[in-house]
Amino acid sequence: MAKDQRVNSILLIDCGTAMTKAVLLDQVRGRYRLVARGEVPTTTEPPWSDVVDGILHAAERISAVTGRDFFDGNSDLILPELSDRRGVDAFATTVSASPPLQVVAGGLVRDLSVASVERAAVGTYSLIKAVLTGEGRGILQEEILIHKIHKSVSDVICIAGGAEGGARIPVLRLVRAATLACALLDPDQRPVLLYAGNSQLRQTVVKIVKKRVELRVTDNVCPAPMKESLHSAQMEFDSLYLNKMKQLPGIKIVDGWSPTRLLPTARAFGRLMEYLWHLGDPLKGVLGVDIGAANTTVAAVFDGHISLTVRSGLGVAFGGEQLVQKQGAETISRWLPEPMSDDEVRGLLINKEMHPTSIPQIQRELCLEQALAREALRAALKTARSGWNPGAAQPYPHLLPLCDTIVAGGGVLAHAPHPGQAALIILDALQPIGITTLVLDKYGLASLLGAAAAIKPLAAVETLDSGGFTNLATVVTPVAGHARRGDTILKVHVTYDDESAFSVEVSYGDLEVLPLPPGQQAMLELQPLHHFDVGLGGPGKGGQQRVNGGLAGLIIDARGRPLQLASNPEQRQTQMQQWRWDVGG
Repeated sequence: MAKDQRVNSILLIDCGTAMTKAVLLDQVRGRYRLVARGEVPTTTEPPWSDVVDGILHAAERISAVTGRDFFDGNSDLILPELSDRRGVDAFATTVSASPPLQVVAGGLVRDLSVASVERAAVGTYSLIKAVLTGEGRGILQEEILIHKIHKSVSDVICIAGGAEGGARIPVLRLVRAATLACALLDPDQRPVLLYAGNSQLRQTVVKIVKKRVELRVTDNVCPAPMKESLHSAQMEFDSLYLNKMKQLPGIKIVDGWSPTRLLPTARAFGRLMEYLWHLGDPLKGVLGVDIGAANTTVAAVFDGHISLTVRSGLGVAFGGEQLVQKQGAETISRWLPEPMSDDEVRGLLINKEMHPTSIPQIQRELCLEQALAREALRAALKTARSGWNPGAAQPYPHLLPLCDTIVAGGGVLAHAPHPGQAALIILDALQPIGITTLVLDKYGLASLLGAAAAIKPLAAVETLDSGGFTNLATVVTPVAGHARRGDTILKVHVTYDDESAFSVEVSYGDLEVLPLPPGQQAMLELQPLHHFDVGLGGPGKGGQQRVNGGLAGLIIDARGRPLQLASNPEQRQTQMQQWRWDVGG
């Protein structure tokens, strides 16, 4: 595409594991707007086995609404837009439909270099299939390592270890074992060997490998104890996943339509979170979460630095049954408002994996799907937090850092029957503190606008400004005080723009929802008691804060942090049901 070519219309596609979304942006009265969207099942699997079919079907949904055709009779995208309004000026695609990278992580110490490799790998779609450590010596140890590699059937083996100028022999032993294991495989089955250890050993590593396996070298992910350098390795993992994406049936055709390279959905999602951070309070962070069918993404931005985490293999369609096998059905069923046997939990989760595009038909299925969404978010957040450096935004190390905005996406949230249910899922899973704005990515735009920004940054900005996202709620969460259930811990005075006002006292343990609809603002005057902190300067400090309304209103979450669930199953179910009623769900 010529740099001076005018870009009026942009077709954006996200090819997910279960669903393919199409979005049309176009100029309306001189500003970019979301014009229409379409969503259909992804077609990478038989009987279609062609990603293009899903894109054509999703684009047809938009054509039915707008009357505009995007493809010619040969199913080729019309670029640029013609005078009769056929085609579009630009096209971009994000992809998460490809299976995740299968990774073997190797290092000297499980909690240092191996952990650094794992944190680098979760920056893209990946699964850790096996872990190799430098502990042990001799032929037996080498045989164990080789057996692990063969059993893993991996795409990449990442070897780290040795601080700069540090250990040599144990690191080289891991490299030799990995090289031998790869050499025993057929050439087309050999994983890539990624070396991310002591940089002084690079030449020796090259001599050991001797072109028997594809070798890539990055910066040392753990150059010193308690110090990480993950960016270089993350870029290599991204590149390897991009290569795997390009193996999707039909994706080469799609790649040819776009002036920019294919983007993993998570990477595009993170790009938009970086932009949003610049619009908010620089002393706080911006947190983005997206719950997909098979992957859950967390993008956190603090002090302008992004940390991207993808929990592959766990979403609202896939991974639930495996989670139950590892941790027990109560991991999920504890979030349900009514009893459900372990067998029923497992059966419904298996059925969902067999029919990932199905929609819950009864209340019990919906509650289970929302419960799984909570656990998927909690698992992704747990992995993500180890790689954060929130600085001043972290007043309480055991709690979530202060976040100005939390952007949440995924069908389980966007299609919740009541906005209060979506808000409650986010609050239960992430447990924000202070004053936070919850934003719902109702139309699945976040990653797509991140991709659009590479073509036309103004299109992403103006689409957001025109209501591309929906304010879900403003949440006030008092924390760190000392009180018993029922004690008044916060006095709230709300003044609306029409000068009407009211006051309310909030008790510890309660979940209060106050009326503040979308498009309206109000001035809050907060007076915390019992040494509680509402994010206005520290424990016991109150003040005023102007806040925006949302679909779920203004929520005062006084349930405490970390959230405490009743140990008795019947009491816990009553607790869950009460919280749903509190938020209107």
